Amino acid sequence: MKNFIKHITLLLLVSFTQILQSQSSLISDSIQTYIEKAEKLQEEYKYGQSLEIAKAALQNAKYNNDDKSLGYIYNIIAKNYEINENDKKARGNYRKALTYARSSKSKVLETDLYNSLARVYTKHNLTRAKGVTYYKQSYEYAIKLNDTARMIRPLLNLGEYYISRSDFDSAYEYLAPARELIYENSSNLVKTKLSGLLGKYFLNIRDYEKAEEYIDEAISYSLGETKNKNNNDELISTYFEELASSYETKSELYRKQQDYQKAYYYQKRQFQNILKAKDFKKLIELQRANIKYEVDQYEEKIKKAESEKKESVAKVAKWKISIILGIILILISLAFLISAYKNNIQKKRLNGVLIEKNRELISAKETAEQVSTLKSQFISTVSHELRTPLYGVIGLTSLLMENPEEKKKSEYLESLKFSGDYLLALINDVLQLSKIETNEVTLEKVSFDLRSLIEGIVNSLHTKQKSNNNTVHIDIDKKINTTLLGDSVRLSQILINLIGNALKFTKDGNIWVYVKCLDQKEDKYVLRFIVRDDGIGIPKSKQQSIFDNFAQVKNENQEYEGTGLGLAIVKKLIHLHKSDIKMESKEGKGSEFYFDLSYEKAVKEQEISLQAGENISVGTSNFNVLIVDDNKINQIVTKNILKKKGYTCNIASNGMDAIKMLKVEKFDLVLMDINMPEMNGLEATKVIRTFNTHIPIIALTAVEEGEIRNQALAVGMNDVIIKPYDTQQFFQTIMRNISKVKMA
Repeated sequence: MKNFIKHITLLLLVSFTQILQSQSSLISDSIQTYIEKAEKLQEEYKYGQSLEIAKAALQNAKYNNDDKSLGYIYNIIAKNYEINENDKKARGNYRKALTYARSSKSKVLETDLYNSLARVYTKHNLTRAKGVTYYKQSYEYAIKLNDTARMIRPLLNLGEYYISRSDFDSAYEYLAPARELIYENSSNLVKTKLSGLLGKYFLNIRDYEKAEEYIDEAISYSLGETKNKNNNDELISTYFEELASSYETKSELYRKQQDYQKAYYYQKRQFQNILKAKDFKKLIELQRANIKYEVDQYEEKIKKAESEKKESVAKVAKWKISIILGIILILISLAFLISAYKNNIQKKRLNGVLIEKNRELISAKETAEQVSTLKSQFISTVSHELRTPLYGVIGLTSLLMENPEEKKKSEYLESLKFSGDYLLALINDVLQLSKIETNEVTLEKVSFDLRSLIEGIVNSLHTKQKSNNNTVHIDIDKKINTTLLGDSVRLSQILINLIGNALKFTKDGNIWVYVKCLDQKEDKYVLRFIVRDDGIGIPKSKQQSIFDNFAQVKNENQEYEGTGLGLAIVKKLIHLHKSDIKMESKEGKGSEFYFDLSYEKAVKEQEISLQAGENISVGTSNFNVLIVDDNKINQIVTKNILKKKGYTCNIASNGMDAIKMLKVEKFDLVLMDINMPEMNGLEATKVIRTFNTHIPIIALTAVEEGEIRNQALAVGMNDVIIKPYDTQQFFQTIMRNISKVKMA
């Protein structure tokens, strides 16, 4: 039996080792593919993409401690920076590459890196000596490798360096061995460079015959290669530059021999070839300009942000708010058009009824007049309610644009925020009333905590409570176990409207919210909800009509009177519960509204803390969130809201980008927009769930919740947040979904 166990254990260990080796090979192949792709993109002048691919490969190589690959990757990154003429970063990355080349004992790469470092260092006066040392080291390493091509390269570079400094004796020390190493299969570029340098050397020691011989060789090689269709633009440009250099040397040769006519002729040929080289360099320079923008853009933004004063940051934030308000205005216009369209459908339906009931002409006429009056009242009321805050938004935005005093800006922005909130409430009321009247609202049955729900509503109305210096008192019957089953959303809408009205029409007073148990059965409560205030009260003449659409009570203390839809919505929502609302009021003394609703007792209480929005702790708040949204303004808003909470954010502009980022980086949560180009949020979620089944994905969308929730859950999303949202509820939803994963 013991031997059998040993054999089984050994078999498992062998299998596990094979799996690990297989995975390691797969990862290694993947890194090599990235490196090859980055090099190819670099050859195609797509420097920005090359840098992006190289940095992706860098993460994988670091994770797998692959020093050899790290050396090659840093070499690619350094070359991109060198092309960008960012020599400081090029040097830094070449040195990193050299460190990894040494640790992985990659002598070929080490040889190439010494040559590259030398090329960067010899560009600048203060580091030229160090550059020369690196060329010599590259040559020595190439000798050890017995690699002729790698030996020739630093020799030519050293020869060119000393000729540029008019040290012709030192130059020949390196050009002579290079000439001995040149062989038939050496590249024409190497042959061209060597011949051109030797031509310059012999010209300066006045051996004109040899000088002309080598110059003509360089011209011959260059002319042939400029016509070679297999050469890319950069290589052809290089040959034109070599050709121009050779013609310059030949012009100097004839000038020294006092043949000025030929000297002038070859000088013209020099300039002609300089222009041809520039033509081929246009595309290359454009690509280099692009990488300069792409590579340095982020660093420049950071430097700029650090140098700006706090006042400038505040200004940017305020302008962002102005942009958001502009979006709200667009949404308002769309909502108004939808409402007008629905109203038109309603009118057509009523006209059809009139035709069918010809015999009831008088009654139909009265109905038509009533509809006409309702329509006029709707247009008049909504037009007034839209124009009033819109005037405030447009006027205050104009004042901000004219750059008023700093102390006024906060006041203006607070007014803008108030106008935006009011417009949003107006849209919600119109849409809610329309949905109720077309029977699109059905009651849900979910578990919720009554006390937490009421306290949450009161907290959400804190600003309104504070503005009129009111105090809200909550009194829930002790007989009631506050864990109930029912439609908590509809109850919230009812209480928000009633408590909001009480706060609106009361100043320096009190509002009482009572919940009393009228009847208790084994599985059900009959509860009475009472909202009482000691405010201005409702005149008797208004008490019969306040629950009608657009009915309003005059309130001189408020900036806006309201649409008169709140109590109409309350009444219709209570009717959905098979109940009715009643009220008592005395002008100058206050008002009391009450209604009775039945709720089942909840059996499961373990989920209540999450639904009630209690504080959830999962050990940290520094979560990494991926925001997937194609709208730049929405990206800015969501990112800044999360950053203020201490979260880390990354942004993807569509579903395809989100999938790529989730495959290479770890995130705690995804906020996914629905409507996006290339791949929408629903399709992206389906793909994500094929390789990541646990990450919470929340739909963050402006689509109506009833229209999207079922679709979102069906494809694997965990929750839905509707824009615009309450910030407190926004973070509660995020925490609730993260905690489910963290505590699982």
